[in-house]
Amino acid sequence: MPDRAPDAHRAAGYAAAFGAFLIWGLTPIYFKAVAAVPPLELVAHRVAWSVPFLAVVVTAGRGWPAVRMALARPRTMAILGVTTLIIAGNWFLFTWAITSGRIVEASLGYFLGPLASIALALVFLGERLDRRRTIALLLAGAAVLYEAARVSEGPSAALLLGASFAVYALIRKRIAVDSVTGLLIETLYLLPVALGYLLWVGDGSLGSLGTSDPGFDLLLLVGGTITTTPLLLFTIGARRLDLTTIGFLQYIAPSISFLLGVLVYGESFGWERAVTFAAIWAAILLANLPARRPRQGTSR
Repeated sequence: MPDRAPDAHRAAGYAAAFGAFLIWGLTPIYFKAVAAVPPLELVAHRVAWSVPFLAVVVTAGRGWPAVRMALARPRTMAILGVTTLIIAGNWFLFTWAITSGRIVEASLGYFLGPLASIALALVFLGERLDRRRTIALLLAGAAVLYEAARVSEGPSAALLLGASFAVYALIRKRIAVDSVTGLLIETLYLLPVALGYLLWVGDGSLGSLGTSDPGFDLLLLVGGTITTTPLLLFTIGARRLDLTTIGFLQYIAPSISFLLGVLVYGESFGWERAVTFAAIWAAILLANLPARRPRQGTSR
């Protein structure tokens, strides 16, 4: 929305966006609480319990006509099939990173994600950057290359997380499907696989559900809500704020995750990773500096 939007409208946008990024930033706490469950099973639970929650949201928003319209378009369904595979891989990688003590690495990935989206927009959408943002992108690219070079075992979780989400966002941007409809269809694609896997690992039951205390079962059940609620809040915020504001606010989430990883869960943070983070933050600040307005000449 343009800056002339009413203050209350923008305030609601800020509140929604902040809520989304706050939840995303705090999700490592959730995944640490259910870390006893293997990552693939956690993803299956996220998918299984996202579907009924999204169905309620679609019903409340009277969005079933949009769902039926998308289902009737073979090209749209094919593209959503591709995005389903990408987002499922992203969910698994994030879950694995958090539960295996790689919160700092995962947060780095989501620092890199928006900058990767800029690069993809330049190549595939024909967007252009001014000199300041070009320098920021080159600086971020150097940080990515440095991170990749120092990880001897191959691409780190950070690089894969950032790249996969950037590609996912690019593809979703090119199809005329709103976020709730698209996410419902993606989770419906995954639902048979998720339920089948849960029944398989649980030998007829739904995986780890029902094998522990009721509190732990509740944590598994709310996994779908934790997955979808921040996305819905993000959609509200994106409709009320300009993209530059959203772009700056989205760094709240990885910043919180990073602090959790270092200060709460005691993950190591050596000088090598400090170099990467410093370069990324320098690029972020440079890219989000207010544009300098040209001086207007005065008539005499």
